[in-house]
Amino acid sequence: MPRVALCLFLTTFPLALFGAGHDLTTSPPAANQLSPVVTGNGTGFTAAWIESVQSRSTIVSQVASAAGEPIAGTGASIDLSNVQSMSIAHSPSETLVVWVADYDVFAERLSPSGMPLNTIVLTSGHNVRSDVAVVWNGSRYFVVWSNEYQLLGAFITSDGSSTPPRPFFGEPSVIGQPAPANLELEPDVAWDGRNFIVVFGEAPNIPCVLSVCPAPSPSQGLFRVMRLSGDGDAIDSAPLTISGTHIFAHVASSGTESLIALDGSDQASTITAHDESGLALDAETPLFRWHSEVSSAVAWDGATYTVGWRYLGVDPGPSWLGAAHVTRSGSSLDYRFVATGGALPNGGTVSWGRPSIAVNEGGITAFAISEAAGPSSLARARLYLASEVAPMPAPPPAPRNVVSYFSGNAARIDWQQSDTPAGFVLEWSLDFGTSWYWYSVISGDARTISVAAHAGNLFRLRAFGPGGVSEGTITSIGSMQRRHASH
Repeated sequence: MPRVALCLFLTTFPLALFGAGHDLTTSPPAANQLSPVVTGNGTGFTAAWIESVQSRSTIVSQVASAAGEPIAGTGASIDLSNVQSMSIAHSPSETLVVWVADYDVFAERLSPSGMPLNTIVLTSGHNVRSDVAVVWNGSRYFVVWSNEYQLLGAFITSDGSSTPPRPFFGEPSVIGQPAPANLELEPDVAWDGRNFIVVFGEAPNIPCVLSVCPAPSPSQGLFRVMRLSGDGDAIDSAPLTISGTHIFAHVASSGTESLIALDGSDQASTITAHDESGLALDAETPLFRWHSEVSSAVAWDGATYTVGWRYLGVDPGPSWLGAAHVTRSGSSLDYRFVATGGALPNGGTVSWGRPSIAVNEGGITAFAISEAAGPSSLARARLYLASEVAPMPAPPPAPRNVVSYFSGNAARIDWQQSDTPAGFVLEWSLDFGTSWYWYSVISGDARTISVAAHAGNLFRLRAFGPGGVSEGTITSIGSMQRRHASH
């Protein structure tokens, strides 16, 4: 299905006038540069990322100009044990990086030149499980995280002092008593000028069986939204539930309302949250449809929200960064994209290269991602400016004349295509077209594929490119018998 957009005559992103993307290191990386985060620091930006070698990690910071170029002599590195996640925010005078390492939460204040000022230890119990998030509310930083069963928060002031962690949602785990029914996961936080808006995932606490412990992840219908006061106290004892199937949630606020960007297994979408006389959510609006996982980020630029998303094609192969403005009423407009480096480490998953987004005081928007230059290259952290993205094209046309030839337990599917898209995605259905499941991703120059199949199976073939995914063309296995060459 094509992306969903509101067409306008005005273009609100500047036109691209030069090559896109800026390496945050001046030499090829010595290690994979993963999970970069970025924040504005006045006129420019401060970025940080994780470099891991065996069981050790280094958090590397770098200051960049408003043009996205790294500034020589700025930034630093912090040697750590294994880092699981990281977040970043800034005040008028400094930047704060927070991270989870060995299941505890730490923070580091950075000077305007990116130099470490002091390390702050927020927890020491080795019981933090998921992503950490941080926001500046005009007077101090608020850090949120999960210890699996509860969401907790702590404040850090600009002089480096911190408050003790306090839970604001969930049930404690008490030795000798049944474990809480739910796990609270992957929080993100924004400040709307009066309250903190927190989004998080919730999963059922499934016990281990015969030493097999299922990996916790948010389940269908279990992303939640709640408000906290300026002191970090829960306003909503019963958070609102976001229905549907999602993987991550991200939030930003204009000061009047907040926009939640949702990652899905095949699309990015948004929901507007209102906080006038109580927390309320608008309907979910699809933003961009894809054939696999989409990973997004959202920021307020003073006029509209900017949502950026990362999406991968054939591995190894093309990768893109998409962007769109979303109005305060939730309408999406002015779709843009830029081609980025290809496959990422460990199977090319988007999780290693989730985008981060920031707006500086000049209203310039930057995206930070991790990408690889080629199949064997190490991943590198890069900045892309909104001024470097081009208009997004339409999705490619659907494949034509899709025909299957059946023999035994296999089939060959042939098709025609008028151009060469980035790739094709093949899906199959076992219930006569009611549900479709991913089967394979195919190179854009292919025109045939062999599959394991039985008579009556349905296959659907769609083409994809940077503008999205085409409509699907369906073939039924068994409609044509494979002909054997005569001897």
